[in-house]
Amino acid sequence: MAVGVSLLCSLPVVQAAWPVPDPGISAVDLQSRILASADTPFEGLVDTRGGLRLPDLGRLDDEVAPFRESSRVRVWYGAPDRWRADELLVGGERGVYREPTRLWLWDSGRRRIIESPRTGDEPLRIPRLMDLTPPELGRRLLESADGETVSAIGPRRVAGHVAAGLRIVPTDPTATIDAVDLWADPETGVVLEVHIDTGGTAPVLESSFVEVHLRTPSAATMQFDPTQVGVLPLLATTVDPIETAAGLSFLELPGSLAGLPRRNDPAAGLATYGNGLTTVSLLVVPQGALGRRISRLPRAERPWGGEAALIETSLVNIEIVQVAGLEVVLAGTVTVGELDRIAGELVSSGAVG
Repeated sequence: MAVGVSLLCSLPVVQAAWPVPDPGISAVDLQSRILASADTPFEGLVDTRGGLRLPDLGRLDDEVAPFRESSRVRVWYGAPDRWRADELLVGGERGVYREPTRLWLWDSGRRRIIESPRTGDEPLRIPRLMDLTPPELGRRLLESADGETVSAIGPRRVAGHVAAGLRIVPTDPTATIDAVDLWADPETGVVLEVHIDTGGTAPVLESSFVEVHLRTPSAATMQFDPTQVGVLPLLATTVDPIETAAGLSFLELPGSLAGLPRRNDPAAGLATYGNGLTTVSLLVVPQGALGRRISRLPRAERPWGGEAALIETSLVNIEIVQVAGLEVVLAGTVTVGELDRIAGELVSSGAVG
């Protein structure tokens, strides 16, 4: 019995030390398969580990929690508009169900359901549970990596699969991201593990399958039936605080920002600027629209001559400036010095206010 227990305990060590065979795929071919993997179904169990240090953000706390702590999520993915993601909590779960015409959010702890109509793409929102799974996170990062350096790295075993590796290195010196490492199934291009490195002793964000099956989940599993949970649904037209805030914007946002090109729909209330993985988002809303916690963040004198509230992390930095009764929010994967440069030019040019 003692020998048997010893063998069982040693299995993870032996597996980790066992050589990983070469998947036999070039970096170019792997990149193409990852970019084409959006319609590939899968299901499995994902571990995410976030290391961002963020202040108390009030109503945004639940949305940013995956970026500052560990979580375990069970996922079922049939298509971009049909999937389910359940975060496993102590004594409950928090689930998101995406259907072609709607989105359901179910929180067993709060006994709350939110239903929101949804069609097409949704660019203006905080990342959801599915966005932080390796297939979605890895593919979207690679889609955004135009102009960055992409190269092959060594393969590894992920959830029993041999995965081929890629590394993305930003070329902009103002980027907070040092590198993104991802490993994908070489046949389907489904990403199985992602590390975002900002130069610390460990990745600032990791997402990895601990169990995965590259197959189509049952339709019944991905369908939400509100009558089965015994709670009346709360109907809403939107469920995302960023989307809500962007809808309050009444200003025409500039086509470029301090020399950075605009990347998204010019009609949107939240604009994103920059190149590759180095981006800055601009949101302008009436003062107080971001919530009391954010409005009360301390403000300090900045190098460009005005005052601003600053939320600083190793991955994303945020600068909030009050101008003529408006909240001007700059947030991005750039250094604080770059945000100060942009804020100074934005205020001095009179582009807002």
